[in-house]
Amino acid sequence: MNITQKISPFYIPPASAQTGGLMILRERILQSMLLVLCVLGIPIVVEASGENLFEPLASVPTVYLYVGIYLITLAATFARHTAYNLRAGLLTFIVLLLAVTELFESGQLGELRMFLLAYLALTAVLFNTRTLIFAMLISVGIIAGAGIYGVNNPDPPIAILANLKNGTDWITSTLVFVALSAVITGAIAMIINGLNSNLRNQAELAKSLEYERDMLEERIDERTRIMARRMVQLRTSAEISRAISTLSDPEGLFQQVVDLIRERFDLYYVGVFLLDTARQFAVLQAGTGEPGKRMISQGHQLAVGGSSMIGWAIANRKARIALDVGAEAVRFNNPNLPMTRSELALPIIAHDRVLGAMTIQSDMANAFDENDISILQSIADSLAIALENDRLYNETRQRLDEIRTLNREYLQRAWAETLETNGELSYDYQTPNLSEGRNTSKEIQVPLLLRDEVIGEITLEIDQPSLSEDQKIFVENLTTQTAIALENARLLHETERRAVQEQKLNELAARFSRALNIDEILRAAAQELGQLPAVGEVSVQINPMTTPVKPSTGQTGYLSGGNGKERVR
Repeated sequence: MNITQKISPFYIPPASAQTGGLMILRERILQSMLLVLCVLGIPIVVEASGENLFEPLASVPTVYLYVGIYLITLAATFARHTAYNLRAGLLTFIVLLLAVTELFESGQLGELRMFLLAYLALTAVLFNTRTLIFAMLISVGIIAGAGIYGVNNPDPPIAILANLKNGTDWITSTLVFVALSAVITGAIAMIINGLNSNLRNQAELAKSLEYERDMLEERIDERTRIMARRMVQLRTSAEISRAISTLSDPEGLFQQVVDLIRERFDLYYVGVFLLDTARQFAVLQAGTGEPGKRMISQGHQLAVGGSSMIGWAIANRKARIALDVGAEAVRFNNPNLPMTRSELALPIIAHDRVLGAMTIQSDMANAFDENDISILQSIADSLAIALENDRLYNETRQRLDEIRTLNREYLQRAWAETLETNGELSYDYQTPNLSEGRNTSKEIQVPLLLRDEVIGEITLEIDQPSLSEDQKIFVENLTTQTAIALENARLLHETERRAVQEQKLNELAARFSRALNIDEILRAAAQELGQLPAVGEVSVQINPMTTPVKPSTGQTGYLSGGNGKERVR
């Protein structure tokens, strides 16, 4: 910074800049006045230098006085880092010194009052009210002292003092000066005080705006951090949902879920509990870190409805949050997790059925809010859906296995009955263009599979080492279609047989409806049963369940083949 910039009124020394407000304005006013005095003092010093330097005036050479005042003004102008009160005091002292010099030089009361009023005005602008009162006392003292001296000395050395012949003139002059100085300095002081108040209010408003801006920035930063955290939580929830949809192993799923929650939510510990078969204890299935592995190996479990957060959440089917575990009486003190300060227990519920609970713990107090609970509860609900899907999958697979077993038994029984009824079912075929005298051949057995059950076999005799790929595909398709066609034929035969049986039953029912007595009904039943191929003789008797009374007559029917004989007793 060059010398021009340093003496500029727009440059404010650091000491004044730190105070701010009115002090900055006073510093600019002081520097401006000093610069004006430096410029206007040059012709005054030059004019004074043209007089006789050795001509005494009140025993002090005037030129020396003016030169000294000018040098003091220059020093105050360029010494910007000097204390403000010292520089301002030098300026007001220069004005006061000029007033006294003018008194001794000209003896004019009006010029003295003008200089003293200028002295008071500068004091009002550059200093506070207390300094202004002190300056007024000095000014009144100067005028009063001059008046007292003029009244008591009939031939004073100064002309103005000679005009003050009595006390009335002195009192009048003093009162006039006091009135003028009070009006002028009072108005200036009021303006300065009002300006100071406005500057103070402006400074307070600026501080308030600065504070509000800082608070707004903090709120924006906090909201940004919250939004970033929420985005991480939502991404974690989506990632867990994808993991649930791709993994079929519940244990691996639980471990992946708790590890993701702990990592993405920056937590101390996360664990998943499931109810045992008796639904009396919640058994730890997955946990993060070494504490989780250690507790799983120890078979860690908590009683439902006990003193633990997990037991309470399962028993009450509600989330339980402890923001300060030291003050939470429900929390179970786990020695494996000594750093826990906040804990959240979320029930795992599927279709109004509690399956377990998830514990989420942090090493900071007040670590969870409503949004955390909502997002984490959605993850717990996703786990419930995964468990329910796994249960349904296992049930479906078990039922499918049962259906396959029943279907296998049905096919075996049905084809066994078919073979029993029709005897051995087979067919041999020899190609007409079979070369005679062939010495080498190879047999290939291809099973006839019907719904993964072997119902027969096809034997191929070939004269080459193996079938080509196209031939293999053709044989596989042919065996599949053959098995389906055989099953369709069997089903058709069984359907026809059942239709014949239904027809005979309908005919028998019609015959029963036409019978007029018991003998005819028994005869009809015996005759129809005798039509069965494996039946050689039919006997129909009526035996009451209670102790019977032997009837005088009874009916028994016998039938052999289609032309059987009938006997009634």
